[in-house]
Amino acid sequence: MTAAGVMCRQLLGWKPRDPVLLKGAATAGELVAIQGIGGLGHLGIQYARQMGFRTVAIGRGKDKETLARKLGASQYVDTAASDPSTALQKLGGADVILATAPDSKSTSALFNGLASNGKLIVVGAGNEALTVTPIQLIQGRKALNGWASGTAMDSEDTMKFSALSGVRPMIERYPLEKVAEAYDQMISGRARFRVVLTMGK
Repeated sequence: MTAAGVMCRQLLGWKPRDPVLLKGAATAGELVAIQGIGGLGHLGIQYARQMGFRTVAIGRGKDKETLARKLGASQYVDTAASDPSTALQKLGGADVILATAPDSKSTSALFNGLASNGKLIVVGAGNEALTVTPIQLIQGRKALNGWASGTAMDSEDTMKFSALSGVRPMIERYPLEKVAEAYDQMISGRARFRVVLTMGK
């Protein structure tokens, strides 16, 4: 739950170990885009919606739109059908883009979708370099942030917020005796959400 806690704090602008809500990257009513509708992204969409942001989900393929809207997105951008930056600018530009997919090329392609003073927050770790130029950063005073994990307080705050707001993870359950199958599902990338092992009946 730490990465989800990071999303919760980063979207609201909290500092680690600081319980006070500070001036953050976005305020209620502003446009927040979530790239990816998988293990992290499906939680990010729910958090953004429950925090009162205008929430845009970004995914590849028309088939993901129904789930994105069910999770709380008011808009869906299909990267297979249109350029995501252009689509975001048509909506006024994103105040925050949360990149949850570990694909540096697609993450880099989102940067021009930011509004002035917007922030791209990367929580999906890819091995390739991001391609963002100084001119892109300077024009519009945009920012690029990343955070690998969170703190115990992040997790605690996230659990409390989830309990109050009804945010729930979507998981794929496997009994302990099928641990090898669960591991293969996860490593192969076939798992849509999180793989969870269960014990007992």
